[in-house]
Amino acid sequence: MSLKDYYEDSYKTEGSRDLSELQTEALQSTKGLLHFVEESKSRFLPDLSWSDLKSIEMGSGLGGLSLHLARYGANVTLVDFSTTALKQAESIFSLEGLTPHTIEADLGLPIDSINQKYDLILDSHLLHCITSTPERSSYFKLINDALTDRGIFVAETMVHRKKLFVPDGFMFDQNYVLWQMFGDWKPVRKIPDSLDLEKEIIEAGLHISYFYYYGQFSFVPHRKFMDIPAEVLPASVRMVLQKKRNTQS
Repeated sequence: MSLKDYYEDSYKTEGSRDLSELQTEALQSTKGLLHFVEESKSRFLPDLSWSDLKSIEMGSGLGGLSLHLARYGANVTLVDFSTTALKQAESIFSLEGLTPHTIEADLGLPIDSINQKYDLILDSHLLHCITSTPERSSYFKLINDALTDRGIFVAETMVHRKKLFVPDGFMFDQNYVLWQMFGDWKPVRKIPDSLDLEKEIIEAGLHISYFYYYGQFSFVPHRKFMDIPAEVLPASVRMVLQKKRNTQS
């Protein structure tokens, strides 16, 4: 089974639930990141109203984060590689009379369907799902190309701790990639050291406007990690990236 098939099946299973229940869960699960997005917008785009803002959410899933922003009046676009997730997101938005623009795409691959500029690019925990160096480079290039001159890329992603517990059915290699057994081993998460992540971003040609390691925020990479103590789970980095600034006078 491919990872895309795995996620597609997961969303199809979720589709049997009540739509309003899915909406509530999507909104609740993104509340913590919403506060960071609001703070980042206030800091870096204070003169731009939500109603004038063009936003795109990468790896949107059910689109809970963008639904919050659409309620503020933002023009939102959802991107995901799951057809089912995007259809469910459209149904969730329709409960409030809202209609997001949707793009089905694998963001680890070069794509031409994202050809506009955005004031706000959101990463809904997608970056750590992109595991190979070429795919991550392609993703960062897409971000750079899609940002307006003063636009911001706001993300939260998992990073490595000195201690990391790996349960049965998973393995963690020397390149900071977490693998899961799906009949054979599949790479499912990239969990780099935070310093390596900074280096990767700089090499991609993006400017780091905010980058903070939150040791108290732990990530659960998979439901099989749910009962593992927080101190041996991946930690969190929250960041705001922008186009590289021109330092020439």
